[in-house]
Parts: sequence; C-alpha cells; structure tokens
Amino acid sequence: MAAFTLSKEENQLIRQVHELATGKIAERGAYLDTIGDDNVDWQIPQLLAKMNLLAPIIPKEYGGRGLGMLATSHIVEELAAGCAGAAAIAVMNIYALTPVLIAGSEEQKKEFLPILCMERPHLACTAISETTSEVDLDRRERPHEDITRITTTAAVDGDQIIINGTKDFIMNGAAADYVVVFARSKESKQKSKLQMNLVPTKTPGVEIVRVLNKIGMRSCHTVQMDFNNVSIPLEYKIGRSGGGYFLLTQTFDRNLPLIGAAGVGIARGAYELALNVARSNEMLNRQSPTHKYVSSVLADMSTEIDAARLTVMRAAYFVDIDENYSRVAYMAKLYATQVARRVAFQAVDIIGRMGFTVGHPAEKYLRDAQMLSM
Repeated sequence: MAAFTLSKEENQLIRQVHELATGKIAERGAYLDTIGDDNVDWQIPQLLAKMNLLAPIIPKEYGGRGLGMLATSHIVEELAAGCAGAAAIAVMNIYALTPVLIAGSEEQKKEFLPILCMERPHLACTAISETTSEVDLDRRERPHEDITRITTTAAVDGDQIIINGTKDFIMNGAAADYVVVFARSKESKQKSKLQMNLVPTKTPGVEIVRVLNKIGMRSCHTVQMDFNNVSIPLEYKIGRSGGGYFLLTQTFDRNLPLIGAAGVGIARGAYELALNVARSNEMLNRQSPTHKYVSSVLADMSTEIDAARLTVMRAAYFVDIDENYSRVAYMAKLYATQVARRVAFQAVDIIGRMGFTVGHPAEKYLRDAQMLSM
C-alpha cells in the first residue's frame, strides 16, 4: 500500500505556499487575467523565486529544493487554487529541465539548472508544438498532431548544430533564459532521428514572432518562436543522438501528474468559492428551496476533488519510487482535468448569473480549467 506521506518540512512549505497563493498570487493573477497576456509580468515569478519554487524538483546540489514529485504536486495544487497561470509558470520550467535531469550531461546540469534556482527569477520553456493550418469548421474530428511530421530541423555542422523552424504555443517563451527545442534530422523524419537541444534565447536567430493571447492562464505568457539558422554548440544536444522521442515521452509521463495537480487546484478553488457563496446566500439553510440540490452538488464536487487528488498522488508517488508510472500518470491527468472542468461549471451553476460575468473569480476558474484540455 502506498504511503502518501510528506515530511514535516514539506508540509510546512505547502502551508506557506497556500498563504502565498491565496494572497498575493491570487490578487496579481486576477489583475493579469483582466488585462490579458500581451506582456510578460514578473511579479508572480519574483514571488516564486524568493521561495525557490520556480523549479522545486531540481536537486539540492544544483541549488534547488530537491523535492519529489509528490511534494511538488501539492505545491502545484496550491498555486493553481490561487492562480492557474502561476502554476503553469512553474510546471513549464519543470517540463524544460526534465530532459536535462534524465539525459543531460553533468556540464549541462551545472550550466542550466542553477539558473532556475536564483532569487532573481529566471524561466525556461520547451518548443515542441508547431503551427498548423486553420481547422476546417466542418471537420468532425479534431486534427491529430503527428510528432513525426515536425518540420523544425537540427543539422550538425562540424562542432555546431544549426536549427531552423517555427514553434508554436511556447509558454514562458518570451521570458525564458533558454528553450529546449524538439527537432528532427534534416535527412529523415523517422522517430529515431528526433532530438532535443538546449538553446539560450539570446542566441542570434531566435525571435519571438507572435504573442498568443489565451482564454485562460493569462499569467503565463505564451508566444510563437522562430529559429532562423540558430547555431549552438554540439555540447548542447541533450542525450544520445536520435534519443529525442524517448526523452519526450519520458518528459510527458513524468510530469503529467503536475497537470493533474493543477486541475485539482482549479477544482478546489472553484468549489471553495461556490461553497462560500452558498453559505452567504443561505442556500444551505434547510428552509431554502434550493437546499437539497445545492448540498447534493457540493457533496459531489468535494467527492470528485478528493478522488482526483488521490489519482494524482498515486501517480506522483510512482514517479518518486520509479515504478511503472506511465499508465497512472495519464489516468491522473485525464481524470483530474475532467474534474476541473466539471467542478468549475458546477460552481458557476451554483453562483448563478454573476458567475458568468467577466472578472468574476468563477468565470476565471472556468476558463483556466478549459486550458488543461490542450
């Protein structure tokens, strides 16, 4: 039987994150949500950096907190309950550094990991997805992204790697110090020729070509990025040649519990909001005509949130003990994100018409929950 226990220090840290998330982070996140995500805002990263929470899984020898996935999932849940965009900032950092932790050289770890642990905030990102043509509205099926059809290339030229291509939907992109670029060999589109490479964003040829204004998670700035004859040292290739596809699947499998944790946080925030509104409006008064309905829905919401949290904790625990975690990680992400969407909608249903107005916290939870389906 798995024991989902945390140390005294980890529990204390989670309480501190809860106070931070429900206070300053929630306040700043609500403001950024109203103005959109056209510009990079550093206030939330600064708050996280002061507590060394921009990438808490980084081992202590590289300046990080050295937390396991279980403790990190709790932190992500707390952040998402305050502002899902704040959670996304930290999760995107973790996605970017995971390939380095798994297959990076010691030199790469010493160069790129400590950056994310400084008191002055630094961010990282991954460039995986690519632009697709406009979706035909008459199509009944959602277009599938075929990872073997990516067009971004990484060609070896002596002791350099030359990268060309355009990547889409890069969260943290405009604010990142480095980006992990997923590319293929110029000669082949086979999975065995895919590669991950570390690219400092100040490298000539790296250009932000478009800012993406999202419906949710607006605290996490998102862009489209061009790589035009970007030249990096051969030493910035992560892992063995052609090992990119394996690294990508490992990166997803290991970090999917964090997406699930964000879903639990969003659901919990929406539930607590609905509960407070129901109490203040006396919907839970036995004399109220809506008492039976509202109490039943709130009970269902609470039950689903607890169940989702348990699936996330199990997946995170399996990652920590290096058990076969792929299946449970996908289950955790799938179920927890579904719960987030259901609970956010139910919260708006309980709150009523005010919950559908722009700027209301319930409306933000609804949009943030939908972002998890991407």
